[in-house]
Amino acid sequence: MSEKANNKKAKYTLAKVIVALCVVLCVVLTVFELGVTYRLMKAVEVDGTEYSVSEYNWFYTNNVYQIYNNYYNAYGELAMYFFNPQGGLEDQVYDQETGETWADYVREYTDLSIVEMTRLYNEGTEAGFVLDEEYYESCEAELDAIEATAKANGYSLNEYLSLNYGRGVNAEVFRNMYEIYYFSLEYANSISEGLEVSADDIDAHYAEHSEDFDSVSFKAYFASGTPAEGEEKQAAMDDAKAEAEAVLAGEKEVQFTESNYYTHAQTTSAYADWLFDDARKAGDKDIFETENGYYVVEFVENNDIHYNTVNVRHILVTPGDSTSEESLKAALETANKYLDDWKANGATEEAFADLAMKHSADGSAANGGLYTNVFKGQMVTEFEDWCFDPARKAGDCEVIQTSYGYHVMYFSGVAEEYYSYIIDAAIRSEHLNSYLDGLVEGIEVSELFGSKYVGKHLA
Repeated sequence: MSEKANNKKAKYTLAKVIVALCVVLCVVLTVFELGVTYRLMKAVEVDGTEYSVSEYNWFYTNNVYQIYNNYYNAYGELAMYFFNPQGGLEDQVYDQETGETWADYVREYTDLSIVEMTRLYNEGTEAGFVLDEEYYESCEAELDAIEATAKANGYSLNEYLSLNYGRGVNAEVFRNMYEIYYFSLEYANSISEGLEVSADDIDAHYAEHSEDFDSVSFKAYFASGTPAEGEEKQAAMDDAKAEAEAVLAGEKEVQFTESNYYTHAQTTSAYADWLFDDARKAGDKDIFETENGYYVVEFVENNDIHYNTVNVRHILVTPGDSTSEESLKAALETANKYLDDWKANGATEEAFADLAMKHSADGSAANGGLYTNVFKGQMVTEFEDWCFDPARKAGDCEVIQTSYGYHVMYFSGVAEEYYSYIIDAAIRSEHLNSYLDGLVEGIEVSELFGSKYVGKHLA
């Protein structure tokens, strides 16, 4: 073959290579746009299991909303002031002293929990643990609910999952991660429930850890010693002390804050020992100094822990604006409508559960609004007052108001004795935590190439 022919062939071959590279580049760009890259790119490796960026992001996103729900359960609508889960986590400061952001915290939290989840999944698989058929039904029901929401907002299921969980998360990723997550929870539960706990075990545990379970009710008033602008700290503290002494002597009337069913650990350290002193009796009062002011505390009573917990269902209706009379009125009307609907559909517990699943704004909606073994000090005051009314009986149903909005309440019935229930739970929790500590010891998260892309959808 001539040199001219060789050159022509070389140019032709080079042209084919360039075309091929262009095709590959277009495919890569298309794949990246579709999220396939994030499903293929590995982010971390744990105990021999590799997770892609999309898989890690599924778990990361779940943790973000789990953390937010914990804040919401504690602070209601004020939770958003602590943590906004809808984005900008790299700009939200978690720890003012260290400068750690919420993105840093969630990443660390996810690493720790994914180690635990993976170890439980691997150990459970080796032990021959299998999920009940109910799991698969719950997974598909979850996806069906997400798909309904997606369609209502003009998205396909996969588009909606990608928008909420991060690029590349689709139904397949959801199913895979949901199974690992659910499996780990169920296997951990089997470890806890598999422990035999006797009445003697419960009594012995209480004897050794009574301060973890005994509780008190008290009233407190805080006289602030925080100085005003231009005021000396000592002068502000002196004024606070004088105010506290006047309150204690009954020379100044103030509004005390009531606190019920507080354990020693839940009580402010400045006066916890005083409240739990065996010599305390109803009406005792005293003053306690803190760094920023003085507390005036009145002891009310030691609480009896030998009572029955209760099982209740509820439908939560939240007003659009809790400060608006119009919004509150609309929420009340909606709650009363649900009550009427329940009566019109047989007034049974099953009918109530169906309504709760469809309409409740509370996280218990998926379980028909059910809360089991509710104990004193667990819920807001109005909720508990209704539950523990001595006249309460199974089948009672009515509307009440709390700081969260309006609740259509349904009383399922009396449940376990609090003393046995709470101490049994503590023993099992201690057993499970000991097991988990050993399970994850020495196991670390190895970051892979894709780790730099995790969490970016909420950054």
